[in-house]
Formats: sequence, structure tokens, C-alpha cells
Amino acid sequence: MENTGKVYIVGAGPGPADLLTVKAFNCIKQADVILYDALISRDVRELFPESAEHIFVGKRAGDGIDVTERQNSIHKKLLKHAQLGKVVVRVKSGDPMIFSRGAEETSFLKEHNIPFELVPGISAFNAASAEFGISLTDRRGSNSLHLLSGRDVMGKLLSVNQLLSIVENRGTAVIYMGTKVLEEIYEALDSIHRETIHTTIVSRSGRSDSKLYQGNLQEMVQLNDESPIKTPALIYLRKEE
Repeated sequence: MENTGKVYIVGAGPGPADLLTVKAFNCIKQADVILYDALISRDVRELFPESAEHIFVGKRAGDGIDVTERQNSIHKKLLKHAQLGKVVVRVKSGDPMIFSRGAEETSFLKEHNIPFELVPGISAFNAASAEFGISLTDRRGSNSLHLLSGRDVMGKLLSVNQLLSIVENRGTAVIYMGTKVLEEIYEALDSIHRETIHTTIVSRSGRSDSKLYQGNLQEMVQLNDESPIKTPALIYLRKEE
């Protein structure tokens, strides 16, 4: 254990390098090895020191690699380089503990007695909210905030009953990875909620081609059907007053 290095699991935020925290920046600059995902922007990658080994561990469209197999491969790389006494920086988009498998990686490191530290990042829901002035809570209309995934790890659609409970109780629901299931959510709702749930979709927040779409759920489903919204995208749902 004397020669064991340390792993930093770093949130890189939504893309722009100036949204990195100072601590995230400092961790990247001291890295011996950097493991990074597909959503890490060029702005952030340009900060990677040339002296460090850069290892891409993200998903490529159509690469056919099973997600569990991919994650196990990342774990092995973290372990290998840490046991060689290196400073390993695992760079993840957004915040590493929000829909980002950060919990799986920290559990693995604990099991193998590898020292690690989590460095939080600005998550997409924060970044998109700030970019377009979307209120997350508002005493006039929303008193709680809920982060949801369009599907769970087994591929099951989010609970529509849970979603209805949130919006009926004056909450704001933010759905990650939701555009592919938007129509399924719509189909599971009654006609009243289809027309009264205010829907905001932010496409590619923090990037040069970011866009904002707003309307009721029915309008957003139709829009997405006619011209699929570019991902990554976030969906904000709130009941209209």
C-alpha cells in the first residue's frame, strides 16, 4: 500500500472549461493518468497536461460494447494505474454522483482499498437553468426539485405515477436522458396532464448549438417527433398554474 497512488473522480461540468471548479482544474493539472468520457468537451481536454497519459473510456455510437463490460474495464484501469503509484484523474461530465456511475466507481475503489477523492462538478440541470434562466424552485409555483432518469439501469420507464405526484404537489421534475421516452410518458398520461404540464427542454447546454424549447407536453412530443431534439438534452416539467 505504500506505493499506492490516488484516484480523483472529477466532475467536469457541462462543457465550458470556465465552469470547472478550481479544485477540478488543479486535480487535472497534477494528473499522471486521465480517464475521460465521450461528453468531455474539447475545451476541457485542452487542459489535460501533455505529460499525462490520456485514456478515452467513453461510449462510441455503435461500438457494441456492453455497458457492464465497459464499466468493469474502467475499474480495472483505475486499479492498475493507482497500484502503480500514479495520480489518476477520472474526468466525468457534469457531477460524478448524478446519473454518472460515480457510485459504482467509488464502491470499487473502497473494495480495493484505493485512496480516492470526489470533486463535485456543475451538473447539467444547474448549467441549463443558468444558461436560459429556468427557475428550479419558485415560491410562486414550485417548492421542490426532483432529478429523474428517463429509464432505470434495467431499461424500465420512469414511474409516471411518481412524476404526476411531483407536479401535482408543486414540484419541478428534471428528467435526464428523457427525449427518447418523451412520447411514452405522454402516452401514459391523461389528456388533461398532456396539456397542463409545462415542458421546457434544453438541448446541448453549454455548447455553441444549445437550444431552448418550451410548450406543453403535447407540443414538445410533436416537435421532437417532427425533428428529433439533439442530445444530450434535459426536460423540465412543472404543472402550469
